[in-house]
Amino acid sequence: MSPTSLFGRRPAARRALVDTKPNWLHRGLAVLAVSALGVGVAGSVALTGSAQSSSATPATAQPSVVTDVVPGVKVPDAFDARSTSVTRGNARPPVAAATAAGRLSAHAAEAEASAAESAASSGEQVADPQAIEARAEALAATASSIEKQDDTLVAKRKKAIAAAKARATKGCVPVVGGYTIAARFGDVGAWARYHTGFDFSAPIGTGLRAPTAGVVMNAGPGPASGWAGNYVVIKQADGTQVLMAHMSRVSVEVGQKVSPCDSVGAVGQTGRAFGPHMHFEVYPKGIEPGDVYKAVDPLPWLTKMHIKP
Repeated sequence: MSPTSLFGRRPAARRALVDTKPNWLHRGLAVLAVSALGVGVAGSVALTGSAQSSSATPATAQPSVVTDVVPGVKVPDAFDARSTSVTRGNARPPVAAATAAGRLSAHAAEAEASAAESAASSGEQVADPQAIEARAEALAATASSIEKQDDTLVAKRKKAIAAAKARATKGCVPVVGGYTIAARFGDVGAWARYHTGFDFSAPIGTGLRAPTAGVVMNAGPGPASGWAGNYVVIKQADGTQVLMAHMSRVSVEVGQKVSPCDSVGAVGQTGRAFGPHMHFEVYPKGIEPGDVYKAVDPLPWLTKMHIKP
């Protein structure tokens, strides 16, 4: 090797040796530059990706944020843990149960207050409890009075019904005013071989009346007119029938209902009669009036009907 070659290489080697000392500084700067460039690029990509993600993801589906905390690194204030927890569950602390009486009392008080407030707003006065009690007592007294009046009316009605029944069962003397008994049942005389009833002798026109309640079965002429003239037959409720003969006037009609002492006509002398009188006969149930020999003694029947001839 020539001295020139050696001389020419020696400075290069020296420079290389000199240059090796500051290499770490250049390399550090280069690494920092690359790191800065990488951070910038990474930030740009992150921003671009975030913008694209936010534009593509609906507002209702926000991505969750995940925070990783490196041990030994202090957590920022924004991520401090809450001191209290919030729950959305259905569990609730128990409420003290009120008694039924308490609830009713509360409702009553509330209703009373509401009524009072409503009355006050409408200009009405709230009724005094004493006034209400007095009103209730007055109504009770009125009800008692009405009840007593009703009892009185009921008693009067019962009395009237009893009197009507008494009139229905109690008979009436069939001749109005003065009369005499001219003949009795079973008598024999020139006027009859066997008398079949009672003869009430009285002036023509003397009023006659129904002895008991019943229904008129004959009024005026009828099947027995050959001897009875104008006559009236009244059928009683038990089927017994009475016949009143020789009448000058008849004031009832067939089918008419009569009560004791109702007017039925007047004394006369029609038919086979020897003077003005009313011939009175009684026929048991099932016997046709006019069949004289089947008539019964009127006296027991008149006595039963409280009629004293």
